[in-house]
Amino acid sequence: MKQFIKNRWHKYYHLNNKNRYWHLIIDGLLAVIILTLIITNIYISAKNSGAVLGIQNNNLTTSSDNNQNGNNQNTNKTPTALDNQNDNQTVKPEIIIKPTNIEFQSFARYYTEDGEQLGVGPLPPVAGRPTKYWLFINISGFNHDLEDILISAQLPANVSLTGKSSITQGDNISYENAARKIKWRADNLLAKDNRRPIGIAFEVEIIPYFNQIGQTAILLADISISAIDTLIQQPVTKTNPDIDTNLVADKLSGQNGIIQTD
Repeated sequence: MKQFIKNRWHKYYHLNNKNRYWHLIIDGLLAVIILTLIITNIYISAKNSGAVLGIQNNNLTTSSDNNQNGNNQNTNKTPTALDNQNDNQTVKPEIIIKPTNIEFQSFARYYTEDGEQLGVGPLPPVAGRPTKYWLFINISGFNHDLEDILISAQLPANVSLTGKSSITQGDNISYENAARKIKWRADNLLAKDNRRPIGIAFEVEIIPYFNQIGQTAILLADISISAIDTLIQQPVTKTNPDIDTNLVADKLSGQNGIIQTD
């Protein structure tokens, strides 16, 4: 090798050779190429023999650790995310809709509010003599539509219907003679129509008993209403006190309801 280099030097690089610079450049490039090939060959051989295995293992270990940490993070994150989601959820209170209220009125009159006489007979009433009154049963003030409306009441033994009546809507007043029950039905009532009273009015006649002298007498008992609230499909019921001859709603009568002697 030494002799080869010496011979090549004398042949191409002596002072009299005008092309020695070109040969120097060419040989330099060849030396760089040869050196590059040697280094590349050494690296490939070392890699195949496992010299850089440690780096690969470190990379694998790092990747494995990262995956494991990622799995751990995911494992730890899952309940936390659910917990946060549950915590962030707004618990909506259950909305409970109550059945509609019904303003249920029942009263008797001998005079109208304008002073017109409705009743017939002695006032205050007299034992053994007939006195006629008009009875009113009204409903209003309901906020939900109603269906299957039923108003019922019972007549005492000494009170009877005269046959005169008035209704705002629904069926006519019916009377069960054996039970002495009066009933009024309507299929439905709309909440938008409740600005005015809805109901019935009818005339009754009472002949007070002599044992009722000095006290008031009942004109109508067991007054009740039942209906279905269509919004929530639940029943609505109400009852009213008995109506007696002490006409609380009739100011012109002076509440002269005590039964008198003739």
